[in-house]
Amino acid sequence: MELVTLKRFEKGFVTAGWFGMIGGLCLLLLLNISIVTNTDITDNSFYLLVYLTAPFNVLALCSKKSRSLGLWGLSIVLFIMIFTATIFLLGWMVIPFP
Repeated sequence: MELVTLKRFEKGFVTAGWFGMIGGLCLLLLLNISIVTNTDITDNSFYLLVYLTAPFNVLALCSKKSRSLGLWGLSIVLFIMIFTATIFLLGWMVIPFP
């Protein structure tokens, strides 16, 4: 009985996995555009997309079919968070007070 209820929600988990993956790739695109053009587009919408993408990736981890999508999307989001924190700390070491 429990397996039947899990298969019913399988399509939702796969959709959440794809949404998380596409959201993570859009975040990478925005980050690369901001680095290449030397503009600051990491405003509230950037962080809102990060915080919306991460729960969808965690939700995709619950299903066996969408687990790989969830792991890829979650690793992209974690990379962006670690990269942003590292660049901030390195920039803060060079010029501590703006």
